[in-house]
Amino acid sequence: MGSRTDRYRWGMARDVVVIGATVAGLTAARRLASEGFDVTVLDPSPEGVSVGIGHGVAACAHASTVANMASAYGVSSAHEHVRRNLAGMAEIRRVLAAGGVEHHTVRLQDHSLGVALARELRDVATLITDSGAQVEVREISADHRVGAWLSSEAIALDPASYGAALASQALTAGAVLRYDTTVTHLQRRDGVSLVSHRDNVAWARDLDITRGTAVVDTLGISPWGRIAQVAPSEWVPVLRCRTENPVTAVTLLAGPPVWMIRPDGDEAIILGVKNSPETYPGAAAELKRWAVATLGAHDITETRMVIDPSDHGRPAVGASAIPGGFYARGNGRGELMNGTASGAWLASLLIGSERRDVALPLSARIRAQARSLGHRMLER
Repeated sequence: MGSRTDRYRWGMARDVVVIGATVAGLTAARRLASEGFDVTVLDPSPEGVSVGIGHGVAACAHASTVANMASAYGVSSAHEHVRRNLAGMAEIRRVLAAGGVEHHTVRLQDHSLGVALARELRDVATLITDSGAQVEVREISADHRVGAWLSSEAIALDPASYGAALASQALTAGAVLRYDTTVTHLQRRDGVSLVSHRDNVAWARDLDITRGTAVVDTLGISPWGRIAQVAPSEWVPVLRCRTENPVTAVTLLAGPPVWMIRPDGDEAIILGVKNSPETYPGAAAELKRWAVATLGAHDITETRMVIDPSDHGRPAVGASAIPGGFYARGNGRGELMNGTASGAWLASLLIGSERRDVALPLSARIRAQARSLGHRMLER
């Protein structure tokens, strides 16, 4: 990689190098650093850009996702998805408690399966409750409408504020965060990965090399991360507006044109469905027409969200064929819920609390335990 004028600066060896200061990346970094591991996070964007995105809503499950997963991958995968989401919700609450981030606990009205009967939804609800989550089946029988939906608890917050708290806590725990630096090359050598990266300035010639026992890739730029990408990124139209009647709950719909409606103070945020860049303009126009006609939307601000594709919500993390390589795929880099669930799961894998066969080496885990114990003793 690079020309003959490149100069190489060798950094310290780290237990884990995280590529991407995303929700998934910073969640993993915070957890690992809190456990005493040496962690460096490398991100190509300015501070706060990669983490402060998404719709800012977290819940234990979506009915459509659980139903699709059970059909495509089996009941055990659906259970695993919900359990990881529950662990992610617990992780979010810990960040909120430590960071004093403003947030709201609201009801999630889940109509994502469309017009469903209560007896049909009960099977989905059973899949979710058997995984340890709490949901209820609610029925509609008024105004000539018949149907049912799932009701559960959700957390709604500002993604940028949450991202800032997450980064701050990762730093406090001992993680090193480096922004505006682009990873140019990864190479595996004798149990360590060499991660080459260069600062994002036109005159930069020096390549920094950070050595990591394991690499967590949440941007999909590594060999295993690229393999994990199932399709090109998709565009979601987003509206911020005021509505005729206040929005007090998060509502999921089957779409199109709308997928989510969520409260944000005295305003509402309305998200459309995923689109290719070619179909996006028409979808955005249709979403605006729907919001005006159905919700009486006014004072509208239009924007969009670019997200990774998902694969029916299949567990969005994995270990690569390259020893020490991990990735977070699907919506893992941006979404509050999927990103947190992915990052927390990857951290658990590396710590060894889930699977010892892909955990960090025993020597690294012993050193981390000693460092963590030393930090706790100093705090007393």
